[in-house]
Amino acid sequence: MLPVRTRIVLVGLLAAACRAGPPRAELPPVPGAAPSDTSCTLAAGPVVARDTVTLAVTAPVDPAHAPLPRNDAERLVFAQLYESLLRLDCQGRTLPGLAKSWSQDGDRWTFTLREDARFWDGAPVTALDVVAAWRSRDSSLARAATIADDHTLSVGRRAGGFDLPLQLFADPALSITKRAPGGNWRIGTGRYWVTGAETGAPDVLLARPVVRRDLPVVRINLLPPDGARDALDGGADMIVVDDPATVEYAARLRGYTDVPLEWSRTYVLLVPPGEQAGVGDLRLESLREAVHGDARPADASSEAGHPWFADVEHCGLGARHDAVDAAARRRRIVYNQADRSAADLAARLVGLGVLGRGTAAAGLPATSFGPALRAGGDAAYVVELHARVYDACRAAALELPPWSAGGKVVPLLDVRSHVVLRRALPRLWSDWDGTLRFAPPTALP
Repeated sequence: MLPVRTRIVLVGLLAAACRAGPPRAELPPVPGAAPSDTSCTLAAGPVVARDTVTLAVTAPVDPAHAPLPRNDAERLVFAQLYESLLRLDCQGRTLPGLAKSWSQDGDRWTFTLREDARFWDGAPVTALDVVAAWRSRDSSLARAATIADDHTLSVGRRAGGFDLPLQLFADPALSITKRAPGGNWRIGTGRYWVTGAETGAPDVLLARPVVRRDLPVVRINLLPPDGARDALDGGADMIVVDDPATVEYAARLRGYTDVPLEWSRTYVLLVPPGEQAGVGDLRLESLREAVHGDARPADASSEAGHPWFADVEHCGLGARHDAVDAAARRRRIVYNQADRSAADLAARLVGLGVLGRGTAAAGLPATSFGPALRAGGDAAYVVELHARVYDACRAAALELPPWSAGGKVVPLLDVRSHVVLRRALPRLWSDWDGTLRFAPPTALP
């Protein structure tokens, strides 16, 4: 089995209106058929079959967002419920999803759906359903699609003026869903379907296997941000945390193990156009001690190569930019006050004089931070970005302000979370983007 670093990645996936293929340097290569191995599994010791597994999440899960997650809690939950045409495993190998096979035919990708593909309500999944689902999230991709029959469709390899790499069709943003009459959750095709729990338990969701096939029922406890320790005391089987105190606490509990995950997020300093920031000689190593949890300089990994946020000029962000005169900007480095690491980074950057004298660090509530970032009325911003994305323009539209194409995006630190697992928990599989699933990937024959 490979080291843990190669097995899991956690990042967030993204939803927005921008349409473009991701930079080639950010996507893994397209390999041949993937072997059926266990290099992408996560298990704490010998596996014991379980009827029910309890996950704890410390962020909201909103059915209205499905299948496009807005936080790590939704990401973990939605991954069990929804499928795209393809999957990429943790090593970047292309695997079947809803499509059992695919081929390149000249200037088109052709996909053949699984004959047994079904929605949760039992209705078969057709090529028409695929295009309809895409149309609601990516009209240019839907226009590039041609339906051959119920189980076959092809897509032009260029859409919206950009090349479409094969890996794009593994993006959870392109998961196939349909509306549920009278229901909150969109109907998916994954191996689980979700319901509310028993009456009187509004903070619990149940994900039940559509077909049992030795999959456990997944009980999802929805907890407040400070509820991680309570979850462990209450017997949760799994929780993802980045708080060192919680990790240390879990280490003292009998029956749990701690697994560090991949370097999946990057803190950056966003500097609006016209600002003079002394970041060229910034020693990133000096910032590592400024944050809580595992961190490393953002330039430490050759694997990261060319980060996606360094190549978003073609996404048209600047076209929606109302410029703020540099002289009118407040002399402060702004951060989300709910993010302790961002707060410490901002304070350290002020101390280092990155933006000169007279600059202060200022924390804003999460509800105010987003609008302030989009407005660009401050000298700089400390922001946490996902490290791996399938579509740079979708990511940019959600995570970066409109003015970022004309400003500076300075990588500071890579950070990672830990997963605390009960020993003998059924195996989890990880995809390339860090999605964790109880259902194993399907290898090509």
